[in-house]
Amino acid sequence: MMPFFLRSITGRLVFWFFCCTAILLTAAGAVLDHEVGKIVFSSVDRTLHSKLQIITGLLHEEHGTVELELSEIIAGEYVIPRSGHYYRIMRDKRILAASPSLVHADFDFVPARSESDNQFPGETIYTSIGPDDEPVRVLRYRHAAFNATFDITLAENLREGLGMIATYQGFLLGIIPLGIVILCLTAWWIARVSLRPIAAFSSTIAAISHKNLTDRTDAGRMVQELTALASSFNGMLDRLHTVFESQKRLIADASHELKTPLSVIKTQCDVVLQRTRTTGEYIDALKAIQASTEDMARLVLDLLSLARIDAGLIDASDFTSLSLKECLDKAIAMTGQLVSSRKVNIMLTDLAAITVMGSRIGIVEAFLNIIDNGVRYNREGGSVTITAKTVGGNAVVAIADTGMGIASGDLPKIFGRFYRASAVRNTEGTGLGLSIAQSVIAAHGGEIRVESEPGAGSRFTILLPLGGLEQKGKKSLLRKAS
Repeated sequence: MMPFFLRSITGRLVFWFFCCTAILLTAAGAVLDHEVGKIVFSSVDRTLHSKLQIITGLLHEEHGTVELELSEIIAGEYVIPRSGHYYRIMRDKRILAASPSLVHADFDFVPARSESDNQFPGETIYTSIGPDDEPVRVLRYRHAAFNATFDITLAENLREGLGMIATYQGFLLGIIPLGIVILCLTAWWIARVSLRPIAAFSSTIAAISHKNLTDRTDAGRMVQELTALASSFNGMLDRLHTVFESQKRLIADASHELKTPLSVIKTQCDVVLQRTRTTGEYIDALKAIQASTEDMARLVLDLLSLARIDAGLIDASDFTSLSLKECLDKAIAMTGQLVSSRKVNIMLTDLAAITVMGSRIGIVEAFLNIIDNGVRYNREGGSVTITAKTVGGNAVVAIADTGMGIASGDLPKIFGRFYRASAVRNTEGTGLGLSIAQSVIAAHGGEIRVESEPGAGSRFTILLPLGGLEQKGKKSLLRKAS
């Protein structure tokens, strides 16, 4: 389970900042501590080397005897017992000279930690314990001179240097945690201030509901990192608002359209039930009710088709290979009764073997709605001619009728839902057929074009992509199968 402080961006920023800062400051402290220790020991080592040079320079031979001018070095720090500054010179394992500070000239500096130093041959430097139980830095050097070998031992007190290191370590142990805390608090403050635009953006989003879908976030005033998100959110609101308004109009229009047949049914029932009627009157009333019921059934089916389209149920992943001729034959067969009553002749030219990827139900419904309009609003004895061909990467289906045509002012509106031109407003129909057809064809990646002349008929041209859509459908099917 994720810790509570990692559930927020601020918590995560502070946590990772804490980890990185702690690692960096600890590593820096360790490096500095090592360097300070190295500087302290190097300083003591340089002092030992300097004194070694002095002592080796004071060794001289006089009258065949090697002597050391003690009077020049026995002073101050080497005279005081256990002063922390010591030397001893041995020749052939015998003590030639030793500083009074040793108290016992044979005191042995046992190595506590060996540290080889190859700066000079024959030299060894290490840390040990002095006569006063103090830590000392010891230099041992084998010096050859005057046909003899001298073992020179020098030692310097490390208390002051180690005290300096301990003080510095204490300083680091105090300053590093304090620095981590201060930097983390600073990071927390910076994160809170930097994330305020997100909080403001969240508040703006929270205030938007179905009652104020027209409100938008001001992307221009957002910080740069939120501009794209705000623009995308505004685009989403635009789409939601369009769909919501479409649903509202659909409900309002459907209620209005359903009100008429329901009123007819209710009126017929009320009139018939007022008194006893003849058989003929009952039949006439039932026919009127039947006609209104058919109108309602047609409207409900059209509304279901629109709902299916709006819900995105026409999906390329469900497309299959379809024959245009079979789809057109199916649509023509479904208009058989209307064709007989209107005495309209439907002519389907010989079609090549044209196939597209699509939804059989959707494409048949689109063709049916256009052919149905061509028959319904045609003159008696008129015709509907259907042709199909391929142009480039499209299948082009043309449906031309000899009907009443469409006024130029109505052409831009005929694909609107529930729109009916004034010339056909009092005839049967729901005003949804062309809207459904356009939505279905658009879902298949195609388009519908219309040309019309009042009194001369209309020509609807349907374009459906061939290769590109087929490839898209295959890819979708592969994704679905996987």
